[in-house]
Amino acid sequence: MKEHQLMQALETSLVQRLVMPDPGVNSEYLLFFHHEGGLAGYDTRQQAYFAQRGALIRFDSYFNAFPAHLYDLDSHNVAVEVKATGKFSIKIVMARRGRSWEHLYQSKIELREGESESIRLPNIELDGLIYVEIVALDDVLIHEVDYYILGIPHQDVSLTGVITTFKRNDAVQRTGRRLQAYFEANPDLLPRFQLLVIDNGGDTDTISFTKGRVIKNRNLGGAGGFTRGLLETVENKLSSHVLFMDDDAGFFPESLRRTISVLRFSKSEKRAVAGAMITEAHKWRMWENGATFDQRCRPIDKGRDLRNFGEVLAMSVGQPRNVENKYAGWWYFCFPVVSVKIWPFPFFVRGDDSYFSLANDFDILTIPGVVAIQEDFFAKQTPLTLYLDMRYHIVHHLTFNNLDIGKKSLRKMMTRFFDRFNNSYHYESAAAICQAIEDVLQVDTFWEKNIDMAERRKLISGSIENERIQDGLSVDLNRLARHSPRRNKGRWVGMLRRFSFNGHLIPETFQYKKGVRLPLDVRAIEHDTFLRPYTVTMDDTTGRGYVCKFDRQTYFKNRKRFLKLAKRLESEYPKLREGYAEASFTLTTKRAWFERLRDE
Repeated sequence: MKEHQLMQALETSLVQRLVMPDPGVNSEYLLFFHHEGGLAGYDTRQQAYFAQRGALIRFDSYFNAFPAHLYDLDSHNVAVEVKATGKFSIKIVMARRGRSWEHLYQSKIELREGESESIRLPNIELDGLIYVEIVALDDVLIHEVDYYILGIPHQDVSLTGVITTFKRNDAVQRTGRRLQAYFEANPDLLPRFQLLVIDNGGDTDTISFTKGRVIKNRNLGGAGGFTRGLLETVENKLSSHVLFMDDDAGFFPESLRRTISVLRFSKSEKRAVAGAMITEAHKWRMWENGATFDQRCRPIDKGRDLRNFGEVLAMSVGQPRNVENKYAGWWYFCFPVVSVKIWPFPFFVRGDDSYFSLANDFDILTIPGVVAIQEDFFAKQTPLTLYLDMRYHIVHHLTFNNLDIGKKSLRKMMTRFFDRFNNSYHYESAAAICQAIEDVLQVDTFWEKNIDMAERRKLISGSIENERIQDGLSVDLNRLARHSPRRNKGRWVGMLRRFSFNGHLIPETFQYKKGVRLPLDVRAIEHDTFLRPYTVTMDDTTGRGYVCKFDRQTYFKNRKRFLKLAKRLESEYPKLREGYAEASFTLTTKRAWFERLRDE
């Protein structure tokens, strides 16, 4: 009772709530709780966690631990409010990385239905992950575990969420309904959030969210759609921050509370929040907890097992805050409007997010549980996406001084990219990479002329025959070898592969009789393609895939084109650097985007 009265006397902010498993987003139980000594878990019907007598349930998990170290608390206090039914022992623990843990509170509690207990944590430095542990003395239902911060926030924060969509109305409406349900259950947060849906010439006219609005827009890709939302926010002074997010909102809406809360209790006006990313195939494994860019995209914490609290702790508390060349993916990126000095580069899609982060001075952090569930990027790879990827990789290195690796190293980077696909019979992808280099060499004249990418999309998509993914691909498994990560990787065979251009100079009579089968998420593997007459890249569970065949003539045609373009890039390198330095001020201004996006 005393704690309730104290919380009422001080300004209190509800900063984190308990997240429940949801098959529509993520239901890997060990990302929500751990248990010992008896039956405990999540009761779907009652929408509450439970522990039978004698069982222990802990919320030391990716979605439900509280990251106190991410808040600038100063003299603020933290309180935990537990709403439960039954008799239990409660312990509140703060876990640290590489240091002693603190047991912040322990007591026995008995609550009747509808009752809650408020616990004020000790006034010490809270520099770790805090979690609640409950041992059931009788059968217990746990409805809520809420974290409050007592005291005045450092900033007044409001968000404008921006969704860019194109002919995905069903996904947009599902997102709207999910947000509507969340804010109906969390009305305290609603004044701080609104949603703009940028429809890039698609079929979305309304949104099933009371604070949502649809804006029809010229289709300039994700770069144009998100920039339209940013422009709308800035021109009308809608909010302090903008949140770029996917149209299918594959994240728990509780992420919005955590994002707003961390920003409100931040002393830095540059503080920005990047959503992590998990793939749909492996919802227990981190794909990207933020990323850096240096010759390629380098995901942070990739592969960490989120079922293991030790991994969660290392990822959250152990990750250095100030990492060079850090960027955030636009599946979930919340940033302060005041820190935007350079607007997005008109890439259409791919590379716009990393360029935006690299060009502006954001203080980017990630928050446990703030994560989007995405389809694996490799599963979506096509010659068109490789064209887009190659463009921005080159542009980044030509634009930013801290990424300048020199013309020789840039050529090596391009060569690795090109050779991987040309050597592994992905000739259409290799040709698309050449097209990307050719287009980048045109500097600003190309970007404004191809702002909607209509001609290039048509050109590259129209050239795809072999690498077009087919449903229900029919193959003879008896004539296919399985993929091996070790095949043809020895010293001598490596030299043979190198000097024969991965078998393209060797007569076909020396090839294997069988082709090789590669998983859809592991494609274009040079060493496993060596001396195969063809490769089959497919998803065994769906049967979707495609076949690539050995073609000596096309291989050397691509190679000749690449070498010519690479030589040209080297000779024009100083001029290109100057051109893209200038483009970073001419192509990425608010005025330039206003002209592109104004109604025709």
